[in-house]
Amino acid sequence: MGTRRFVSASMLASALVACSSNPPPATPTATVSDDTLKITGFGYLAPGRNQAVVNLRSKSNSNVYGTITFREKDGKTSVAATVWNLSIGPHSIYIHENGNCNSPNAASAGAVWNIAPPGQKRSGQLPELYVGTEGNAYMQAMIAGVSVGDKKPTDIVGHSVVVHATVDPDPKPQFGGVPNGWLACGIIEQGGG
Repeated sequence: MGTRRFVSASMLASALVACSSNPPPATPTATVSDDTLKITGFGYLAPGRNQAVVNLRSKSNSNVYGTITFREKDGKTSVAATVWNLSIGPHSIYIHENGNCNSPNAASAGAVWNIAPPGQKRSGQLPELYVGTEGNAYMQAMIAGVSVGDKKPTDIVGHSVVVHATVDPDPKPQFGGVPNGWLACGIIEQGGG
């Protein structure tokens, strides 16, 4: 009879991290000027009541795709992303104003969503994705100033998420369908357990 092997959640997380050519530390962290972001790990978020999902589809003739989940619990919102087929290095990822990914270059998603007061980090700015030599990125973080499915001005449901080819501090939609470095787009749809 064969030997059975069991994989714990921590072993699985370690395996995911090991897939990267530049693996992050055991407890990855990131710092931003307004101290609203803390990277907490990698992977998908378990289903919850106030959860939304994004299925990223390739745009601008890319081969990039992925899944993003958002979950609000006890007044805190978490985001987890898994994105495939990106180039090596950092990539911007933003929530955009429109829940529309119909254009070939994702310009239909519109400008970056922002309801934050002037001088603060934009509401739609998510943590950058860092990609190693395998071309994939995994990210999980706590984000501030957004909610999931409560129909308040901070609600992200119905907006879209766009993954950008590089770090773009101020992305602007370029209409006409020409490839523009907006590599994948998906609409934030409410769902959960």
